[in-house]
Amino acid sequence: MTDSKWKKFFAVNSKPTSATFPELPDMITWLRMGLALLYGLSLGLRDTAGGVGVIFGLNVITFVPIIYISSVLDANTDTYKNLNFVGVPNALALMLLVWLYLFTMEHAEDEAALGAAVVQVVKTVVEGGEETLEGLGEEAAPPLPDEAEF
Repeated sequence: MTDSKWKKFFAVNSKPTSATFPELPDMITWLRMGLALLYGLSLGLRDTAGGVGVIFGLNVITFVPIIYISSVLDANTDTYKNLNFVGVPNALALMLLVWLYLFTMEHAEDEAALGAAVVQVVKTVVEGGEETLEGLGEEAAPPLPDEAEF
């Protein structure tokens, strides 16, 4: 990225359009990726668990750039195709990836315990045969009828 792109991106009240600043969607995507990386690091280092952090992160990734576009740049968003939400899924994926990586690194013993439990269940089912499968909870997963409509 050249310096002129960054100058345009940080120019206050520049009122960019798709003709004067066609790189704006790419720049917004990079802004969202940066926010996602920082917020994912924050979630992982704070050892946050649960959906509240993800929802708040999605809000940060989505709405901070929209506010920047409308308030600071005063961009004409009608001239761009899908400018407001460009890069949101990619940034959300990056945030989740960073958060899950750090969270998993902090909880290695829990991951090992889960792996051992899964191996034990699989081993029990494989060695036990049909009689073991019958006792695993038929009420949770009822058998399919003979003529299933697939």
